This record gives sequence, structure tokens and C-alpha cells, in this order.
Amino acid sequence: MQDLSYKEKQDRLSTRIRAHKEFANLDIDEWIARFLARRPRQAIFDLGCGNGNHLHLYLDCVGGGRVAALDRESALIGEAKQRYQATANLDLQVGSMDAPLPFAAASFDTVFSNFSIYNATDPVFTLRELKRVLQPSGEVVLIGPTMNNARELYAFNERLTGTAIDEVTRIRTDRLRREIVPLARDIFATVHEEVINSYLDFPDAAEFLRYYTATMLYEEGAEKQGKTLAEMQAALGTGKDSLILSKEMLAVIARV
Repeated sequence: MQDLSYKEKQDRLSTRIRAHKEFANLDIDEWIARFLARRPRQAIFDLGCGNGNHLHLYLDCVGGGRVAALDRESALIGEAKQRYQATANLDLQVGSMDAPLPFAAASFDTVFSNFSIYNATDPVFTLRELKRVLQPSGEVVLIGPTMNNARELYAFNERLTGTAIDEVTRIRTDRLRREIVPLARDIFATVHEEVINSYLDFPDAAEFLRYYTATMLYEEGAEKQGKTLAEMQAALGTGKDSLILSKEMLAVIARV
């Protein structure tokens, strides 16, 4: 089995999050907030929560209800605990999606896994664990990229490195749709998909390259090749269209 695990560098993740909030026409937070508003929710679990970027949305939604979150990186959980140290109804834990979840059966009415489920070593195991902790009327939401996501970045990367996308990144980018969705259909009673389209409009080449150098695409290619800033600027070009990056994400909603 190919190793698809990936240890995110927090400074690079923060750079990408910042770009999405400042330069995107639609931030994923907006979609999550609208989804949460579709029905009342009292207990939400976030698998692969990072440093808690979406926790405020869940806490606002449940009111006095319960929010729990888990991530394998203790430093990220530490950041989230620092940010929400006065929040009594928030349970933050260090743990892996590849191990049994530390929660009783039917603990949550809503489960999210945002931009993380495709890192699972055994997606069948992880999906069954999510089903186990979900209440009978609950919903599991899995969000991740599609192969159409950031296609302009792949074209740029090919001009720069000679390769559009490395093999591991290619598999992970389309893993949600190609591998995990069919497995979810076998495990859950109903599964449907919602495509979320947006774009990033960078104000200048410096911001575009700041984003690019915060991606795994850069890490697995140009960084290893030792590409310089001058080489990246030459590969980017000068037209305004070269600063627009289309984003396509997939939200998979599963119910028991």
C-alpha cells in the first residue's frame, strides 16, 4: 500500500488559509456555515481539526451543546487549546484517524473531516469509526479537493519543473472522489456530493508565489529541485490571468 501520510508544516498551512480568506471569492467557512444552518445541531465532532480553524463555526452552531475535535499533531491541538482555553463545551484531543476514536457510539449528530480524510491509511476503518460515533439521524461531511482543483497551479508547476504534479499529490488530490466516495456508499445508507467552486485572485506575483511555495506540490517538486525565486518568476509570466487560481472542492455528505 502506498504511503499517503503527510505531516503538514504549520507555517505553510497558515499561509494558504490566509490567502483563501483574503483573495478568494468564496471561503470554505461560508459553505460550512450555510451547511450547519440547514438543521439544529447539538454535538459536532471535527476529525483532523488542525489548530482549530473551523471550531468557532461549530461552537456558534451548537450554542451550549458539545464540540469535540481530534488531530494527530499535538502542537496543533496545543494551539487550539490556547485559543479556546475558556471554552467549557469544547473537547480537544490528540489522536489519529487510523486508531479507534476515543468516543462512545452515537456521540455526535454531525461529523466533519475537512481536508484530512484522504490521509487515512485505511479509509474503510476510518469511515466505520465515523459511522460508529454518529447518531442514527446524523450526518458525516467529508471535504477535499478534486482533480480540477488548482489546475492553473499544475500548469505553472509543469513550466517550472517539467512535471505537472507528482504521483503522491495526484493520488491524494483525487482520492476523496475516486476511492473514498465509493467506500462511503458501501458503509452509509445515503451519500450525496456537492461541488464547491471558487477562485483565488492574487493581487501580484509575490502573493501567488507565496501561496505556491506553501503547497505540497512545491514541496515535492520545485523545492527538491532547488528552484530559485527568479526561475519561479520567469515561469509565472506577467499577464493578469496568470494570477487567478480556480478552486474546486467536493463535499461528501453521508447519512446512516
